[in-house]
Amino acid sequence: MPRRPPPSDAVWRDGALVSPRSDDIYFSRDGGLDETALVFHAGCGLPEGWSGRPRFTIVELGFGAGLNAVATWDLWARTRSPGATLHFVTTEDRLLPQADAAGALAAFPAIAVRARRLLARWPKAAYGPQRLWFEDDGFALTVLIGDAAHGLAGLRARVDAWFLDGFAPARNPDMWSEAIFARMAALSAPGARAATYSVSGAVRRGLAAAGFAVEKKPGFAGKRERLEARFVGPAPPPRFGVLPYTEEGGSAPPRRVAVIGGGIAGAATAAAFARRGVAVRVFERADRLGAGASGNPAGLVMPRLDRGDTPLARLFRAAHLAALDAYAGGLVEMDVIERAAAPRDVAALADLAADPPLPDDFLVPAPPDGLRHRGGGLVVPADWISRWTARADLALETAVTTIAPVDTGGWRLDTTRGADVVDAVIVTAGPALGAFVDIPIERRAGQIEWAQPPATGAVAGPARVAGPYAAPFRGGLLFGATFDPADTDDVAVSDAARARNLADLARLAPDYAAAIAGSVLISRASVRATMPDRAPIAGLAADLPAWRARFAGLAHGRDLDLARPPPALPGLFVLGGLGARGLSLAPLLAETIASDACGDPHVLDADVLNAIHPSRFALRALKRGQGA
Repeated sequence: MPRRPPPSDAVWRDGALVSPRSDDIYFSRDGGLDETALVFHAGCGLPEGWSGRPRFTIVELGFGAGLNAVATWDLWARTRSPGATLHFVTTEDRLLPQADAAGALAAFPAIAVRARRLLARWPKAAYGPQRLWFEDDGFALTVLIGDAAHGLAGLRARVDAWFLDGFAPARNPDMWSEAIFARMAALSAPGARAATYSVSGAVRRGLAAAGFAVEKKPGFAGKRERLEARFVGPAPPPRFGVLPYTEEGGSAPPRRVAVIGGGIAGAATAAAFARRGVAVRVFERADRLGAGASGNPAGLVMPRLDRGDTPLARLFRAAHLAALDAYAGGLVEMDVIERAAAPRDVAALADLAADPPLPDDFLVPAPPDGLRHRGGGLVVPADWISRWTARADLALETAVTTIAPVDTGGWRLDTTRGADVVDAVIVTAGPALGAFVDIPIERRAGQIEWAQPPATGAVAGPARVAGPYAAPFRGGLLFGATFDPADTDDVAVSDAARARNLADLARLAPDYAAAIAGSVLISRASVRATMPDRAPIAGLAADLPAWRARFAGLAHGRDLDLARPPPALPGLFVLGGLGARGLSLAPLLAETIASDACGDPHVLDADVLNAIHPSRFALRALKRGQGA
């Protein structure tokens, strides 16, 4: 299968946007906005259904031009309760080009302002999830690019309303399959509503078989009927996984959280909770934020691309797109030329160039044997740490010594400046993670060099990467970095590391090396946290003693009790192991943690969430029969 989704086949006919493949229009010629209001809003009992609700989740099958999303966003903004959040999750297998979507939405001046805001951040044609927050309205749009059945299969959410807006069942049967109806039942909250323009017998029977009570209603314009449905069950029996997560849509979100660690991961986490209206306190043992690995003058944002469709490939692709959206307007944009770091990588880069997983405006070949990444560039961590923690209460020069659950719920933190009690704790302490949770952290010392602008003029051009990197910055050059094992959380600058960085630069970019010859070099060394499998960690912590006892049978192939949630430490989350990709991973993983803590729909699919779960190492050990 190609690594990119198929292109849209939409065409314009007589002023209407049409899919020749399905021989169907994207919305009614008689007034698409009015049709949305009747079929989907009234059909799902909105806005009354979300009145007084702090959270509400809608899933749509068929994003199209984004009309339903923008119309619902507009209705939500006018009627929501103060501080409430609407999650609108939608699927799309062939994303419309931005220009076609703009042409379609231009027909509806009543929603023009919000349509322009969506179009300015139009999703990218790449497989996977993309979440766009419009924080001032408490509106989160998550677009799942790919097959609808696949998107729903990996979705973790509790859905309050369904908009079934795919092309007509006879022309697009995959969107109306038994598997999709069954998955709707598994994801629906009690009493969840569903609505569609279709009254076909297959749709009515499919919804009824999945536990929905179905009723025909008068249709829109020339269409005689439409369907409304309500989920009455029975709900499928719960079947939990081995790794713990917060129940979607379950208990109330935390009102106050503590973030341990003031680097880029902690700052992104503070922002993710703040946009949900949660009070955040950031604990940092240093006298300033970003004192550790996040304290470099700048860092490179570029994708890690894998050839296979593995969970980690999906993670890094989604993380890159999320990072570009998060840093929009604050990225020092530049192309990045990636060359093979080892002979074995040449074939992989050539394969990715021939069949890229990102659109052409993101990735093109760089002859003779590399890739040119477009739209990436440099991020100044200090700027974003300051911006993302602007609404947080900062506790600087405050080391957290112990954390412990409180009998009445929540967590107590003992610090060098006293104690505090919060509803949830997120540990983003980098190499110090192991002081709070049982995680096999590895430390890596990284030294970078910053060459000041040479006397001959500013260094300019694309960044270069082949393991080490070199990037023009403020007239000079940033380059490095070492990645050596470290025994402590603090390392010093070394002449040996500088010599290696200079040697790597001479091989990677001899023209840049010549340009900075004789320039003043500023070195900086810090420790990065990585995991043994080089994947990050993000998720809810398990109660490991109880967890190991409960699932001891894994070592012997026994049946497991999956009718109950796995033992967990409710309200204790871990985010770390970002290695050299902290700037790229932090925005997406912070959103992942906040989604889990607040019971919101997850942005990542279930397989990806499991691949980065902090308890995956304990799970592997149990399966090997090691019991630890």
